[in-house]
Amino acid sequence: MTCAAERLPRVRRARARGWVLFEMMMALTIFIFMAVAVLGAVNQGLMSAERTRDASKAADLARSTMAKLEAGLGTVQNLAGPVPAWEPTLDAESAADAPFDESAPAGFSEEPPVDSLWEVEIETLPSEFPGLTHVTVTAVRRASELSERVAASYTLHQLVRLAPETEDSVGELDDIGASVAPPGGRP
Repeated sequence: MTCAAERLPRVRRARARGWVLFEMMMALTIFIFMAVAVLGAVNQGLMSAERTRDASKAADLARSTMAKLEAGLGTVQNLAGPVPAWEPTLDAESAADAPFDESAPAGFSEEPPVDSLWEVEIETLPSEFPGLTHVTVTAVRRASELSERVAASYTLHQLVRLAPETEDSVGELDDIGASVAPPGGRP
């Protein structure tokens, strides 16, 4: 009888160890599942932030292109098309600390410009208002160089007075300005 009495506590201890092992495996499984869920949420957050950043850049690019057209700093022909990659510029403090290279002109790089995945599309249509053109500027970022899939896009519509690049009419009244000017003087 002593053999059976001795075996009973061993069996209970073995069962207790088995339950501890089972509980540890369940806790590890739950921990791994939660870690995967948290990493998935972080990944989704990062992708959302990237989409928001690209949408903001698309809006900025479309607005700056439209402003250049309005100011006469460019034409539809030279502003439309692929956009070169943005290069960081040195501020005054950083430029003072940067090593000086006598062989390269200041502010210029010998590297060819890197193509970005951004493009500007410009469409012009005549408007019913004399001297004004309906301009549509669309900034588009492609998913990759060979892809046609659009990762970000922003379209801006505006009536713009387009002038030929060679025309300098600063201070002169155009047709629209003359039509609203009071008789005998400037507005």
